Amino acid sequence: MSDSADHRSMSELFTDAINQFSKLVRNEIALARAELASKVSAAAVGIAMLGAAACLLIAAKVVLLLALAAWLSELGLSDPLANLAAGVLAVLISAGLAYFGIKRLNPENLAPQRTIEQVQRDVTAVKEHV
Repeated sequence: MSDSADHRSMSELFTDAINQFSKLVRNEIALARAELASKVSAAAVGIAMLGAAACLLIAAKVVLLLALAAWLSELGLSDPLANLAAGVLAVLISAGLAYFGIKRLNPENLAPQRTIEQVQRDVTAVKEHV
């Protein structure tokens, strides 16, 4: 430290502290914005996956249900039982697609973890210096 820094007035020290705190807050806000933008992108991918799954599922369900029901009927199952079995399989496939889409939208995955950790480190550092 230079001699001039050692002889600063209380108001200068206070002003420097306020300026540093202000800069810290601005940096934390910038970090939070960047991390939240990343999380929004992840959420958008999850939503897009759910939308794509829903669109593809409609066509796939119709074709698979018809084919499966016809095959089960040829194997000797009654038509209603064949249709029921085909429908259950379609529901299971839909549930799997929805599960993976919803998993991407989990609030824990979308929380800005790096920003939270950085703010906690900053709070600890400020407490140590006070």
